Amino acid sequence: MRARKVSRFAQDQAGAAAVEFALVCIPLIILLFGIGAAGMMFYTNAALHWAVEKSARTAAMQSGATQNQISTEINTYLGSLGVSNAAVSFTVAPGVVPITHITATMSKTYTIPFMAPMQINFSADTYAPQGS
Repeated sequence: MRARKVSRFAQDQAGAAAVEFALVCIPLIILLFGIGAAGMMFYTNAALHWAVEKSARTAAMQSGATQNQISTEINTYLGSLGVSNAAVSFTVAPGVVPITHITATMSKTYTIPFMAPMQINFSADTYAPQGS
């Protein structure tokens, strides 16, 4: 009689879907959070590159562009997007056509559930002829 009860229990499929979902649910949620974090990283990288390119256009149009003006322009744009400030370097190489070199770097920490926090360093640089 006891063997018959055990075999009925082994054949019972009630709740099998719930157990399978519980096993698959956690990795799926971690994957979704990871995709979201990767999207935020790509967004931050694109925002930094766009800010540097935008400031390069300013330097190309204004011959008297300064380090402070370029740095303010980059960080104002990043601030409007909700991205933290960047350290900006602005140099001009003299020549027949002066060439500006703009570099911006920043670091941001991302926290994904069930993982250790990650600190990612972003940098962007560009060259542009300086305006006359």
